[in-house]
This record gives sequence, C-alpha cells and structure tokens, in this order.
Amino acid sequence: MSRKLYSAQEIQEFIEEFRANGGRPTGLFEGATLLLLDSGPEPDGSRHVCPLNFYPANGRYYVFAANDGADEDPRWLGQLRAAPNVTIEVEGKVLQVTAVELGAGERGMIYARQAARNPQFEHFQGMTSRVIPVVALTPTGDA
Repeated sequence: MSRKLYSAQEIQEFIEEFRANGGRPTGLFEGATLLLLDSGPEPDGSRHVCPLNFYPANGRYYVFAANDGADEDPRWLGQLRAAPNVTIEVEGKVLQVTAVELGAGERGMIYARQAARNPQFEHFQGMTSRVIPVVALTPTGDA
C-alpha cells in the first residue's frame, strides 16, 4: 500500500504555484530541484502531472521513482515504461523528453549522488524492499 506524504489537493496547489512562479518552487520547497512530469493521460482523460525531485547532469534530468518509500512503483513509472516520450516543466521551460530507466551500475551512481544531496532518498530506499528505479529524462526539444 502506498504511503502518500501529500494529498491530491496539496499536490495540485503546488503545481499551480510552481507554474505561477516560472517553474521555481517556493515556501517549504524553495531551493529544491523540482520539475513537473506530464506522464500521460489518466483514464478520465485528464493529464497525469506530478512534481518530482531531479538531479541534473550531462544535459539530462534524472528522476527517482521513490514513491515515498512504498513497496510499489509510482504510477508515472509504469506510464513512462509504456510511452517514454513525455513532457516536463523545469526552470521555466516546457520540454519534450525521452525517458530511459537506468541499469544497475549507472542507477547506483546517480542514486548515491542524489542521496548525498538529499538524505531523504536514503531513508526512502531503507523503507522499501525494492530497488528504487532511476529514470534519465533526455530533452529532445521544446514542447
């Protein structure tokens, strides 16, 4: 069962504030490296948009399928596996990206770097029996 830290309403409010501030987090999240991932349509036709921490390196945005330390992958990861060409909003830009899940070696290196920057990710890994997947989002152009 998933352990959610934030309600759907809180997430929606964050998304609206993020967009209103030109892609910069404010308040509790000020200074954090966050992006919005649009991983595709929901069953009702609305877009599945979620805020994610990212680690920038080599022209890519690395995101972490931590799911608050739950034992199941977040829904957005399944959507990326099925359809890897998606849109992100980051640093005031809207970009088309291609998502690629990292293999064990590169995944371990990138996850360790993120956990060093944000120890919460070490905590998330310790809460779950699964290895938390890392996904590289490589820009392919403006949306």
